[in-house]
Amino acid sequence: MYGWRGRIGLLVPSINTTMETEFWRIAPRGVSVHSARIAGGRHGTPEELRNMENASKHAASEVAMIEPDVVVYGCTSGSFFEGPEWNEKICAQLTEITKAPTVTTAGAMAACLQAGGHRKVDVVTPYVELTNDRLKAFLKRHDIEVGKLGTFDMLDMFDHAKILPEEIYSKVKETITPDSEAVFVACTQLRALEVLDLLERDLGKPVYSAVQASAWQAYQAMGIDPGIDDCGSLLRQLSGRK
Repeated sequence: MYGWRGRIGLLVPSINTTMETEFWRIAPRGVSVHSARIAGGRHGTPEELRNMENASKHAASEVAMIEPDVVVYGCTSGSFFEGPEWNEKICAQLTEITKAPTVTTAGAMAACLQAGGHRKVDVVTPYVELTNDRLKAFLKRHDIEVGKLGTFDMLDMFDHAKILPEEIYSKVKETITPDSEAVFVACTQLRALEVLDLLERDLGKPVYSAVQASAWQAYQAMGIDPGIDDCGSLLRQLSGRK
């Protein structure tokens, strides 16, 4: 059976074209990724993000059939928009449906920054102002201050995938401030994974992405070292490599 080492149940917004590809790219031998799509979310409006919480229950019931070892709710804004309690509610609901521990991207974002001991970070997003404000409020609830936030300011979440990795690289370099301790690139629709190592090398600071952080917490939950050496220091640290 595929997934004899571990099976990931991945729940992504129906318009997401990035996260599945990146999760498969970093899946090690013996680990399989099984996706279900959460209806809605293209325009990232408050109503759409709130409705995704209900839609995720249907997606979870589908992915539960493969008996996953961990479930990933792969939408950053969909899990932070209404705050930490909202995020915890999503985890509890999906765990009840799937009988597997649930990781959300917003939860993974906070967890990886806390694990790195970071208290002041810069953030890059594709979001509009309201969503960016909610992201900053979510991190503040976890005692993490956003120093500077750089954004592509795009409402259509399908178009987020059209932002090229080199554009993300440039936006991070434009955004970074001297006193920040790390950078987080939000949104699972952004192709940030392939430039994380370059950014860390050039900036001399940890740089995290939404997909990377989600994978990191998922592999932690499964007790698996994926042996990933080219997608940032966060994933290398799972096996003690730096």
